[in-house]
Amino acid sequence: PLCQCGLARTPRSSICPMTAPRYQKLQNWCVLLVRLVLGGTFLFSGAIKASASEEFALALVPFTILPPSWTGVFAVTLAWMEILAGLLVVLPRVHRIGSAMIFLLAILFIGVLTWALSSDIIVSCGCFGGDEPPSARAMQLAILRDVAIACAAAFTLVYRARSNT
Repeated sequence: PLCQCGLARTPRSSICPMTAPRYQKLQNWCVLLVRLVLGGTFLFSGAIKASASEEFALALVPFTILPPSWTGVFAVTLAWMEILAGLLVVLPRVHRIGSAMIFLLAILFIGVLTWALSSDIIVSCGCFGGDEPPSARAMQLAILRDVAIACAAAFTLVYRARSNT
């Protein structure tokens, strides 16, 4: 089949050969933007947790998944994992490692929050600091946010940037 410019499209592509470079460039910029947003989000949330690791460890206690003696270590480790993932996802050569870390962290957060809600454990997420009152609605919104983060990370994992040539 021919496109509007008169050139033949390849059987595997519905994109016009003349507009493909512009389309590819737009996709590359979108992926970069998603990576920057993910990186900034995880750097910010990790920095908040790292700077207030005792408060974050206390926020983890109601989840009762870990023994109380482990919550402090887990809080510090999680904060630094988020910072590392935020840094890696914006670096060109290792961004897929950062995306994979963010994807796995988001799945972990979804699982823990869903488990807590299903067990009638209503807590403040503590994801971005602040003193928001615990509520089921806030936890549901946090789960939706984490689903969006997981989808964004999966997008950056699946998509491979291509040159315009």
